[in-house]
Amino acid sequence: MSTPTTTPGAVRPEQDCPDGSTLVTLQYQRVVVCSLGEVWAALTDPESLSRWYGTYTGDPTTGWIRLTMTDQHDTSTTDVRVVKCTPPTGFVVDIDGWLLEVALHSVGQVTTVEFLHRHVPRSQIGEIGPGWQYYLDRFEAALAGSRLPRWDEYPDLADEYR
Repeated sequence: MSTPTTTPGAVRPEQDCPDGSTLVTLQYQRVVVCSLGEVWAALTDPESLSRWYGTYTGDPTTGWIRLTMTDQHDTSTTDVRVVKCTPPTGFVVDIDGWLLEVALHSVGQVTTVEFLHRHVPRSQIGEIGPGWQYYLDRFEAALAGSRLPRWDEYPDLADEYR
């Protein structure tokens, strides 16, 4: 199996943790040729989200949804707390203690997506980093209408995060 050509994330020290903490932030940035509305829909519309990540039930305006992953890598279901939502420019969610932030910036038909996974134990970045890289590649492929990547192409990327 070959390792995909993809954009890795950056590992940044946490800014709001005590001195000596081993927690880090995984930071990713993707630029897509799509309108802000199209990107927002791909991230928040249940049907669009299901094409690359998962499906959800419930009403996000209540602050809670139930997310089910929908690919060969993961089929788990979990509760998601919506911490903050500012349509169509971003949101913050808590998934089982994982604090995830998405910020969108658009100029014309080009949208920049910044994705942060905060408070990640440094010992877990070799597993978590390639996972987000995989899902963000799926996100880009879904927007472009191209073939979605397969998980088995990603585990070899773990060393890029250590």
